Amino acid sequence: MFKRSAILFISICLVAIGCAGPYSEQDNGSIIELSEDDVFTINLKEQGLPQYAWHINSINNHVELKGPIIMGPSGTTTEFTFNFKTLGTGEDKLTLFYTNGKDTRNSFELTVIVGTMGRIESY
Repeated sequence: MFKRSAILFISICLVAIGCAGPYSEQDNGSIIELSEDDVFTINLKEQGLPQYAWHINSINNHVELKGPIIMGPSGTTTEFTFNFKTLGTGEDKLTLFYTNGKDTRNSFELTVIVGTMGRIESY
């Protein structure tokens, strides 16, 4: 019985570790490390200004937006959900702006490292 419980607990922990995100405002400026073909989500909330929306403002070679950006009311705010998938090994700075095209009210940036070696830095 103990052996089954231990195996179940370890399996749940591995599944939890394998899930990426969802990332939110608290993760702004963070560095995340993922594997190829990983899927991750970014959820951003803003005070519902109808003329403003979150937009991707970076060209990314290793991260791809999967599906449309989902907008939904969440109380007095609007929640924007972005679903991404990693494509190949490398590093991208994923930058999003909350803008109406002329004025930017907020920004979000996430450094995404794709691959098993992680970030390589010279000293």
